[in-house]
Amino acid sequence: MAGMYVTLIGFIIILGLVCGVFIYFLRGALPSEDSKRIDPIKTEHDDFH
Repeated sequence: MAGMYVTLIGFIIILGLVCGVFIYFLRGALPSEDSKRIDPIKTEHDDFH
């Protein structure tokens, strides 16, 4: 039974590391500045112009 818990905890750790690396490289490949330039966020002050 302890072996199953160790395997489960190891799997969760490995899955977290893989997801973390994937998100890290995905954020590097897709810069968030482009989304702000293409579709700017409107503020309350933009309505008065």
